[in-house]
Amino acid sequence: MPYQSSGERRNNLQVGVGRSLWSGAPEAPIPERALDGIPGCLAWLALLFSFASALAFPRVVLTLAAVIYAYSALRFTLAGLSNLRGLKKIRQYEQTDWRAEYDKVAAKRPDVLPWEAVRHVVVIPNYKEPDSILRKTLDNLAIQVGARQNMAIVLAMEAAEPNASHKAERLIADYQDKFLAIGASIHPTGLPGELRCKSSNEAWAARYARRWLIDELGWDINHMVITSMDADTLWHPLYFYALTYAFATNPDDLRYTRFWQAPIRYHGNIWEISPPMRLVNAYGSAFELAYLSAPFWYALPMSSYSLSFRLLDSSGYWDGDVIADEWVFRQPRRGHARANLLAVLGHRHHRRHHLGDGQEPLSTNLAPRMGQ
Repeated sequence: MPYQSSGERRNNLQVGVGRSLWSGAPEAPIPERALDGIPGCLAWLALLFSFASALAFPRVVLTLAAVIYAYSALRFTLAGLSNLRGLKKIRQYEQTDWRAEYDKVAAKRPDVLPWEAVRHVVVIPNYKEPDSILRKTLDNLAIQVGARQNMAIVLAMEAAEPNASHKAERLIADYQDKFLAIGASIHPTGLPGELRCKSSNEAWAARYARRWLIDELGWDINHMVITSMDADTLWHPLYFYALTYAFATNPDDLRYTRFWQAPIRYHGNIWEISPPMRLVNAYGSAFELAYLSAPFWYALPMSSYSLSFRLLDSSGYWDGDVIADEWVFRQPRRGHARANLLAVLGHRHHRRHHLGDGQEPLSTNLAPRMGQ
């Protein structure tokens, strides 16, 4: 039976936002086109006001411009220094033996989780992605330290994609020996109150993972980390190794309220986009690293990130009617992003499961099946 909202979620109370693109939801009180025009109107009003003020109050406008310039210069200076600090920390993270660091902490503190008990669930939302892209992504995950011992993959497929289940079956058959577990969810069309987007797809996939891994296989939700990513995200080979350390050694009051975010480097297809976009992406990569490494900026999750499964479950999963999945879902306690400074390679754009860990199968008589 499809998962449905109880009607108590925040997104059910939004006015004029979240109208389903699938059909079946009532018409919004305020047309989306009118809402989409508000930012543009405000920008034009601000520009016209600036021109008018420059003629009427030139000294005031000049003073304000000087203040804004000084603020921007200070911000860029701090960002540049923080970016250099971040690059240095990336090298330190790459040279760290995280298991050795874990052993030191575990010897001093009784609240540390057992290293072998930590489980990673990686959700890969995708829609009409070429096989080559998904295979490259899975190959990258397969080389992660401990992938065959502690990582479960969920291919978040869309029912709107023709032959999505057959694509998932092929990938599961080819990669079933690379991970502790690999499965696929099929996100149905026509659910009321949903947009066709990453957020609704991965929310469906995460609920499927809960039924499969926790309810059926008995995995401990307190020992599980779930990672959200794009279909073409390429992780640093040590990302999940460092994440295991961070999750296991965080105190209980922080382990289940935090996000872990790696700096994203938008260089995956750098030579396939226009030169101006290359500059924009380089700028974005530098600033994201600066935000993560600076102690005075509040870091927020972006695009590809990790959090405890317990936090996600208690929050009611991602909202299905918003595009930005990382910033909009209800949290019983405010989460804070912590940097895992092992860079992620990103790109800029112009229920079936099988079990196996490469050692011993989790269940030798569990037949593959499609999750619905």
